Amino acid sequence: MTKPEKRLSFNFETVGSIAAMVIGACALFVAWDQAQIMRKQQHASVLPAVSITSGFSTEPEGYAMRVAIKNDGIGPAMIESAELVVDGAPVRDWADLRDRLLPPQLHEGFSSSLDSAIGMLAAGEKSEAILLLWDRNEQTRAGFEALKARVFAADTAETYFGVCYCSVFEKCWVAGPENASRPKPVKKCESAGEDVVARLLQTISEDEAS
Repeated sequence: MTKPEKRLSFNFETVGSIAAMVIGACALFVAWDQAQIMRKQQHASVLPAVSITSGFSTEPEGYAMRVAIKNDGIGPAMIESAELVVDGAPVRDWADLRDRLLPPQLHEGFSSSLDSAIGMLAAGEKSEAILLLWDRNEQTRAGFEALKARVFAADTAETYFGVCYCSVFEKCWVAGPENASRPKPVKKCESAGEDVVARLLQTISEDEAS
C-alpha cells in the first residue's frame, strides 16, 4: 500500500508544478501583451501626420507661389530635414532653384518670405515654409503662367518639396507630394539637419546683396 501512495503523491506534485509553470507563463504573456497594447496606445495618442501643400494664386499684391507644411495629427512632429527636388535632383541654393525652375521673367521683381522648416510642429499647426511674390505686370504674368504649366506638368515623384519628421517616440516618416496620401515610414531621418529653406533664405539674401 505504501508504494502506490508515494506514486500518487509524486504525480500530484508533478502536475501541480507543471500547472504552476503554465499559469506563470500565461501571466507573463498577458503582462507582456498588455504592455505592448499600452505602448501602441501611447504611440497612437501622440501620432503626428505631416502633409505638404503647394499652390499658386493671383492676389492684389502680386502673383504668389506657396509651399506649406501642416501637422494633421494629434501629437507634435519633429521636422528633422527638408528638401526641394526639381527633375529628380535636390536644389542646392537659390541660384540653382532660379535657373532650373523659374522662367527668365521671374528672376527678379519679387519679394520672398522663407521660414526654416526644421523644428517642432504642434498638432494642428501649419507653417508657410516658402512664399514667393512677384509684382503684377505683363512680363511677370507670362512668366507666372509658364511656371504653373511647368510645375503642373512635372512628375510629382521627380519635382516636389518633402520633409522627414519624427514623433516624440522617435518613429519617423517622410512626407512629400509624391506620397501625399500617406507618409512613408522610415527607420530614421538620414539627412537630419538638412534644411533647403534655410539655404534658400541665406543664398537669396546674398543674391539680392550682390
